[in-house]
Amino acid sequence: MAAEQLYCVVDIGGTKILVMIIDQNRNVLFRDKFNTPEEATPEGVVNSVRERLNSFYPDHNYDPESLKGLGICVAAFVNHEKGEIYHAPNISWHNVPLKALFEDSFSDSRCSVYLENDATAAVAGEVAFGAAGGHLNVIYVTLSTGIGGGLYLNGRLYRGSTGFAGEVGHTKPFGKGRTCSCSGEDCLEIWASGSAIAASAAILWPEGLKNREKLTTAQVFEEADGGNPLAARIIEEAAHKSATGLANLVTLFNPSCLVVGGGVAANRPEYLEKVFSLVRQQAIEPSVRGTGLLLEAARLKSDSGAWGMYALMTGEVEG
Repeated sequence: MAAEQLYCVVDIGGTKILVMIIDQNRNVLFRDKFNTPEEATPEGVVNSVRERLNSFYPDHNYDPESLKGLGICVAAFVNHEKGEIYHAPNISWHNVPLKALFEDSFSDSRCSVYLENDATAAVAGEVAFGAAGGHLNVIYVTLSTGIGGGLYLNGRLYRGSTGFAGEVGHTKPFGKGRTCSCSGEDCLEIWASGSAIAASAAILWPEGLKNREKLTTAQVFEEADGGNPLAARIIEEAAHKSATGLANLVTLFNPSCLVVGGGVAANRPEYLEKVFSLVRQQAIEPSVRGTGLLLEAARLKSDSGAWGMYALMTGEVEG
């Protein structure tokens, strides 16, 4: 057993953290998904991952030295070269040497540690095992608690000079009068993400409505499906704004495949098709029809980032 190679992947999001252990044959040996603590600290997250692996090893008769790689992806501005998080807006982390923290905690395994932005990891996952197989120029966008993007250009990941490329969620302007968690004004994310849809409903819903401030994105969609015109308008506006951001990426980078994942689009094919229809209208015609642009839902769904880290650790995608 000890000779078998294991890979641990950790996907740290604004609302959920996923931990998976996968062997060299792509068999998932362990999977645990849990809520991101409201005041999550980097050290607390590292300890939570460590605890889960500590319970896995004896239960499955594995030695910690079986762990060949540990791949972490985070919804954050990640400096891949330094292994640092510059800013994670949705969990309020700043200047965190996260790679070093994991290396210290897992020093007994002597495994290699990798750190990526979650959308960058997700585009790798969809290229290796998902909707973008065979494509050399791919954009992945997550519509979730926030909005992020990953770029795979000319057959390899594109991160930019410090790792911050693809941040479509912080393009602007997409409205007026809202300060974003990145400290910018009126970013796409603050108007069209899952959090933004709920925030718009909380602002616009009639005063006196019970629990108005606790409305969720899912409830807004349910209200729209039930014929609530205000909810329908909020959803429509979010779709238009999301499509504008995606269309700008298509126009800028001319991909052959655009993949969209994240909780806002998951299990809502009609919403995603609305966004895709608007992308086709708004992006320049040569990059849509001339290229034969493929618009796809993330095939790996919420696991795109985790499988992307696996693909990077095993060399199945060039980073």
